[in-house]
Amino acid sequence: MSNESNVKYISMDIVFYGNSLNYDWGGGTNYQELKKITKWDGRQYVLVSRYALRYSILHWANKLFPEKWKLAGQNELHVEKGEVVRLKKKDKEFLEKIFKEFPEFDLFGFMIAEKGSEQAALTRTSPVKISHAISLTPTNLDAHTMANLDMVRRAGGKGSNPVTIEEKPDFYVYNITIDVERIGKYLKEEHGDEKIGDIVIDQNTAKERVVQLIETVLNLKRDIKGRREDLSPWLVVLGIYRDGRYETFIDKIMLERKTHYKVKRTYRKEGDTEIVENEIEEGLMPLFKIGLTDNVDNNAGLYIYYRKDFCDYTPKKEELEVKAKEDIIKKIEEALRLSTEN
Repeated sequence: MSNESNVKYISMDIVFYGNSLNYDWGGGTNYQELKKITKWDGRQYVLVSRYALRYSILHWANKLFPEKWKLAGQNELHVEKGEVVRLKKKDKEFLEKIFKEFPEFDLFGFMIAEKGSEQAALTRTSPVKISHAISLTPTNLDAHTMANLDMVRRAGGKGSNPVTIEEKPDFYVYNITIDVERIGKYLKEEHGDEKIGDIVIDQNTAKERVVQLIETVLNLKRDIKGRREDLSPWLVVLGIYRDGRYETFIDKIMLERKTHYKVKRTYRKEGDTEIVENEIEEGLMPLFKIGLTDNVDNNAGLYIYYRKDFCDYTPKKEELEVKAKEDIIKKIEEALRLSTEN
């Protein structure tokens, strides 16, 4: 069987739980403010920018796949004071090395604008699109004030320099869409430079990058202000599309609360009689409602994963479910017809 894939787009709508993931520059040095956005309902929601998500994805992929997800450094990048960072060169040999060794430029694009040159900048539009992550409930501007009194006193000082920090533990939703056919390819029709021509890497390597990217997202962590937040999904709506008509459900995912009951059974004997006692524990769990239509065509490759022990979703569409995060990887490998042979 041919390992050629006809997958054009992979789209993932992801819900994760996290706390205070992206701070703004506003508010002054003594007030650390979370990024926010006002939605159609007139209320403010906390925002985690796509740049923050991309940063975390790149650096966590580097931890998971250190040999295959190397991050570019001074040998590849150049920056001068007051200017944006750019790739050092614009020739074919350098770009072939960049594409082969550094997935970040293949997946997330770049721009090369040579200083003092009148030539047009060389650009790569990102084949991987990441949306901002937005909280599913509005912010109440919760905050706490802290001051390192202990170290001030031990240093022989007096007073303190208090800092107020906004907090928002919540569920956040974002989307990643991958233009699969462009991964591993930088063609002349995209950049328009005859001297560079087409740059194409091994397509099995390109498919592996897609799988590794998704595996990173499914196990994502973010380090911020001395703590590590787990951004791995509670809910995933995965779509594997074979034409350009892909769909996202990012604005159709709603969060509600569900009362759940857990029965705890104990057994005891009185003489020859065994007595069963039931104790019912009541609690709350998140319930996700997804705006799926009743006539979803699963030939499009639509699947839903959710953490069954911690949350629930409705409507129930058992034919769409995958049981574990590993099953998402398997579905994508099968769709891409990724060869695991050496």
